[in-house]
Amino acid sequence: MTARIGAALWIASAVVYFVTEAVAAAAVPGYDYAHHYISSLGQPDISPRSALMNLAFLVQAVALPLGGWLLCRGRKAPLFLAFAVCNGVGNVLVALVHSGTPSPWHGIGAAMAIGGGNATVLAGAWALRPGFRAYRAMSVVLGVVGLACLAVVVSAVPPVGAWERGSVYTIYAWQTVTAVAVLVGSAASVRELGSGRGVSPADTHARGN
Repeated sequence: MTARIGAALWIASAVVYFVTEAVAAAAVPGYDYAHHYISSLGQPDISPRSALMNLAFLVQAVALPLGGWLLCRGRKAPLFLAFAVCNGVGNVLVALVHSGTPSPWHGIGAAMAIGGGNATVLAGAWALRPGFRAYRAMSVVLGVVGLACLAVVVSAVPPVGAWERGSVYTIYAWQTVTAVAVLVGSAASVRELGSGRGVSPADTHARGN
């Protein structure tokens, strides 16, 4: 049951983020997903719906580490959860310290949120294995792509908005796929998830699921 609650948290956070991003972007004349930073949607002097965008950051700040804790408590959990907490702290900083100010904390928070989030994805390839063989490969690909996009963002190569979204969307894509796998998986898969061992098709068949 706890694993399913964690999965539901991850899906809810992803839905909140994408809906909120679209709603906030629609209120900013000329805003372009490919060429403008996500953080601009959280700037009160630019975005009329900045409070909503910052709320979405805070939702993820809670959902990723809390959902991760509910999903993974085995021996592989500490590193996985440390990265998830890093993402959470980073999202709090992004939400509370807006871009366009002299403070360096927004940039630090963004690096923690994006870097920590994609590191969570990579750690999740081994810490969470919800019973299907392609999961580890998918996690590694998403995590590597996310970190590569982050490196391009740091280099300020245009279009910056597209690259930044490439580094953020990988996190939400991974947590959504993982959550769906948990919610539609067998009871045995959910029980084994936190151990990091996963459940093979043979195991599932043997248990009568």
